[in-house]
Amino acid sequence: MDVTSVLSNTTKKYHSKPAIIFRDQPISFLELYDHVFKLAQGLLKIGIKKSDKVAIYLPNNPEYIYSYLALFSIGATVVPLDYMLTEDELVSILSHCQARCLIAKEKERLSLESLKNRVSSLEEIIVLEPTKTNSRPFQKVLDSGRPLPPQNISIEDKDSALIMYTSGTTGAPKGILLNYRHLDGSPKAMEYFVDLSENDVKLCCLPLSHSGGLVYIQNCICYGITLILMERFQPLEFLKNIQKHKVTCFHLVPSMYYAILHLKEFESFDLSSLRWLVVFGAPSDPHSLRRFQQYCPK
Repeated sequence: MDVTSVLSNTTKKYHSKPAIIFRDQPISFLELYDHVFKLAQGLLKIGIKKSDKVAIYLPNNPEYIYSYLALFSIGATVVPLDYMLTEDELVSILSHCQARCLIAKEKERLSLESLKNRVSSLEEIIVLEPTKTNSRPFQKVLDSGRPLPPQNISIEDKDSALIMYTSGTTGAPKGILLNYRHLDGSPKAMEYFVDLSENDVKLCCLPLSHSGGLVYIQNCICYGITLILMERFQPLEFLKNIQKHKVTCFHLVPSMYYAILHLKEFESFDLSSLRWLVVFGAPSDPHSLRRFQQYCPK
């Protein structure tokens, strides 16, 4: 997937349309374009280049999406990390993949300075909303760039695009390597199976570090859909978002939609805008699926 071309073409078609809505604040495709390519240019300025492994350790927010797309546009290898990982787990993964740069947000019980000292390959840490003066601020990197697509970077299908780490339920997490050609698979599958179009509105409460989170980002830029982004899954807020934004589709794991079905307020919401949902990750109860379908007539 040529992310630069895809985002550029989609922005030309839908420039003023909301690409992302986060905390009820819309971000248009033109704004997304500007943020992504300013960040890409800023990353190039500090020496991040094609094939560098760059990890993202952020909660769900627009900056996660800017980082993902900016890194793809310069041919870097993205390593998305679960924001629940501990410092020791981060050290293990960052050392294993030989990450050169980390885009992160500070949190309790995590020392980014200690992390940098413990991972020999780690040269740069870019921090969202830093509280320490010796950090490289995310906003400063973004503001240093111009909103222009990177030039003279040849990205081949076989080049490494992504390293997704497994949850490590049977041992240490394992890195799954995907190339830029692999990135085409999910958007094409979604178009084929559910006829995804610019008229869809998708609601994302999955971690953007998960493969399902990447699917949302790809769908947004490939088809011009609007992505409603939640910081985390909250059943009642999830239903409110469906009703408020006329959401047409989403992806969930079974435990999430069980939580929704058990809300006493469930039947009071208008879910008629929904036309499909994807449930994955574990077996689903057919009775619960049928009950949910009663309120999603499309």
